[in-house]
Amino acid sequence: MAQKRVQSPKNPGKQPVTIAARILALLLKQVILAGSAFLLAAVTFAVTMNWVVMPYYQKTGIEIRTPLLTDKTVEDAKIIARQSHLSVVQDTLTYNSSVPENIIAFQYPQKGTLVKPHRAIHVTVSKGPKPKRLPSVIGMSQQDAILQINSAGLEIEATYLIRSNRYIRGIVAGQDPQGGKDIPENTRVVLYISNGLPETNVTMPNLIELSLSAAKDTLRAYNFNLTFLDIHYENAPDMLPETIIDQNPDPGSLTNTNSIITLDVSKAE
Repeated sequence: MAQKRVQSPKNPGKQPVTIAARILALLLKQVILAGSAFLLAAVTFAVTMNWVVMPYYQKTGIEIRTPLLTDKTVEDAKIIARQSHLSVVQDTLTYNSSVPENIIAFQYPQKGTLVKPHRAIHVTVSKGPKPKRLPSVIGMSQQDAILQINSAGLEIEATYLIRSNRYIRGIVAGQDPQGGKDIPENTRVVLYISNGLPETNVTMPNLIELSLSAAKDTLRAYNFNLTFLDIHYENAPDMLPETIIDQNPDPGSLTNTNSIITLDVSKAE
């Protein structure tokens, strides 16, 4: 009986390669399916956030009332804003006659406005009063001097009569502040008008350790103009209150009776 011949495969090394390719193709298909699922989920999330969640949050989300930031420095305002989960943005600097320099003069949104968390509050900071040039009016008549100062947008706080060796009666013999300088627009100007009497120089009396009241009486007795008296209070535990600690000009110096006299005075604890 003849034996049946078994044929061997023509390419014995090709079968393993075919199996590996099938496995690789299967894995690639799984990766593509997983990537597609992830992309679909991302798109779905974005659409949901954009068309559902965010509109709902804008309508019903948490709201905060803006705090009062005016009359505060920018640094203090930022601390206050952070406590409410808000921020501060400084927009501009502007002159303001009623708000001191470096203080917030205006805010937007205003105090009490309902806003979302992390909203920025815009602020305008004051540069203080706008400077104006004070004219020199010494040597003018009192009336002309007042007109000049008012024309510069400034006001006269007071006028005082003083003795003068240089100017006749009714002429401005001095001013404070001095003319020719830029000063804040709300600065009040003082004029010193000659009373037509000559100045006198006297020896400055010793006022140290006198009471303030006694020191004033002494200066009047020497015909000093107390309009120019400048008093500074200081702590002096070893002295009675209202006692002269020091003086300028010094005792014994030749002093004009219209000079500024500075007294350092002890104050009560």
